[in-house]
Amino acid sequence: MSGVFGIFNRNGNPVDKKIADDMLNSMSSWNPDESNLWSNGPVTLGHAMLWNTPESKFEHLPLEKEAYILTMDARIDNRDELLKELELPDRPMSEIGDSEFILAAYEKWGEECPKHLLGDFAFVIWDEKIQQLFCVRDHIGIKLFHFYLSDELFVFSNDIEAILAHNKVSRTLDNQIVATFLKDEGIHTRRRTFFDKIKKLPPASTLVVTRSSVIEKKYWKIEKVPSIQYKTYEEYVVRLKILLENAVEVRLRTDFPVVSHLSGGIDSSPIAVVAARKLRKINQNLHAFNWINIPQGDEYEYEAWSFSRRIAVQENIIHKEFRIDPQFIADQYEAHNFLTRGTMYYWEEYVVQDMVENIGARSILSGWGGDELVSHRGSSYLADRLENKKYFDALKHVFYEKKYLKQTWIQVFKQMIKIVIPSNVINYLAKWRRKVHSLEMPINTECTTKEFSKFMNTHKYKQYKFVPDVRKQQLVLFHYGHLQDRIESWGLSAFPKRIEYKYPLLDKRIVEFAMGIPTEMYYPKKGLGRHLMQNTVAELLPSDIAWFPKPNETKINEQNRKRYIATLKIIQKKYINRNDTFENKYVNYKQIQEILKTFELEKYNPYNLDSVVVAIQLIHSIKKIEKL
Repeated sequence: MSGVFGIFNRNGNPVDKKIADDMLNSMSSWNPDESNLWSNGPVTLGHAMLWNTPESKFEHLPLEKEAYILTMDARIDNRDELLKELELPDRPMSEIGDSEFILAAYEKWGEECPKHLLGDFAFVIWDEKIQQLFCVRDHIGIKLFHFYLSDELFVFSNDIEAILAHNKVSRTLDNQIVATFLKDEGIHTRRRTFFDKIKKLPPASTLVVTRSSVIEKKYWKIEKVPSIQYKTYEEYVVRLKILLENAVEVRLRTDFPVVSHLSGGIDSSPIAVVAARKLRKINQNLHAFNWINIPQGDEYEYEAWSFSRRIAVQENIIHKEFRIDPQFIADQYEAHNFLTRGTMYYWEEYVVQDMVENIGARSILSGWGGDELVSHRGSSYLADRLENKKYFDALKHVFYEKKYLKQTWIQVFKQMIKIVIPSNVINYLAKWRRKVHSLEMPINTECTTKEFSKFMNTHKYKQYKFVPDVRKQQLVLFHYGHLQDRIESWGLSAFPKRIEYKYPLLDKRIVEFAMGIPTEMYYPKKGLGRHLMQNTVAELLPSDIAWFPKPNETKINEQNRKRYIATLKIIQKKYINRNDTFENKYVNYKQIQEILKTFELEKYNPYNLDSVVVAIQLIHSIKKIEKL
């Protein structure tokens, strides 16, 4: 992921070179392959290059062409199609960088150019003719774009720390986002960051900034994708397979080793297989990681872990295995700055990033996004039938579930109850059941200060809403923000390690396919809710893996629980008698110590300490911001 940033003094004052240098230096800590500044009066654009695609080695950014200056972090996937429509330099295509495609597209289509681009991109063009900055973020929001805006100043970057390097950017935190994180350990928002004055440009959006105006527009909406209708089921399967193979292939444009997640499921596994086969044709091997710890002693050998091993052997994939240490997890609570490097999704991924960096790879393929869209389980089908008073279809579905999934009538009844009873009642009952059966130790206001506890009690939290319709549920999952939170968190955390993530199942063409086909394609078929994806990958994976039902995660969850307890013991030992002063407006450190002293890990539910651990993270992250 290349670093991009810029400064636009909207008051017309020339940019202070020291400020521009400070921003560039903050972005250069990861040793970019090349870094440059372009400045002219009130505007400065900067770039820290990460070579990844073969063409990127021929690029020198910011790119200036006549009255246009471009800085970008981008990979353009429809280069062949664009070549036929754009005026490009008279050089071999292998020497023409993606920046030249973007600038040529802007020259031809102006502010409509994002509609013609396919890939992952965040770019900014300064148009000298009309004195404006044109900012763009890709359709799904894979590439990052943060900005600070006031009447006098506009600062942008894909790295929050670069924006904070500008001495006029406020570092005040957003209380609502902090409260949300302390409660939910995530920030499911498409616009806001932890910093009150630093925002995100939403996916599929453009932002035009001049001295006197700021105009934001959407250039693509998932709700308006065209409908897709084929005559036979097989045509959908064939089309999805073509899209999948192409989505993987365009993400293999790199001069460095390629890494993929390989969980053993039907999202990451076919991606890894397609990548491995295509790389083998050019005498390269794929490296793959499974998050599951290597089983030791009498530990349960999780099905997906053994599946990934089998696939690796079958496809000559270099299967990377590791066992995450509780000490490593405990250390991350202090080392990771989630305010600027993203909330932490899966501790294993931070081990993966370190190992990927060590082998010299710069790309990680991930199956993230499949469950929400193209490999959706159709779990809301029954509710959809009942909501629309199609009782016969609902009854038929119930019998399918019982017959093919070998469910008991009690299990079927529970499924029906969950649909009929309002979700708030179910949540209350689940909370009551946990208190009765899990021996949860009550923690009052947890570990926040009295003042901030009052704020948290009045703050309204964004809740995920179950909707009784497959298509509406896909839209809720797409817009809710958890997709974006993980993408942005992994992007920010991988930035200093010279790594970028690529998500084939969030390829725009696959997303449009997923949302364009009839919702009936997601309805359960003979008890299977992901049959479209399973049929698509059937020729890529061993049949027992392709058609494996949803695994029972009870045993693997118990292993994770034991590891978490071991981590918490390290934290207890470290913080109970620590004399440091960690007070701030959010966290009551004495209360943290008191909770850790009295909490019996072997007796109570260890996950009830999550709020304490998150508060510890906040303490250390704030300290890191103070040192920037």
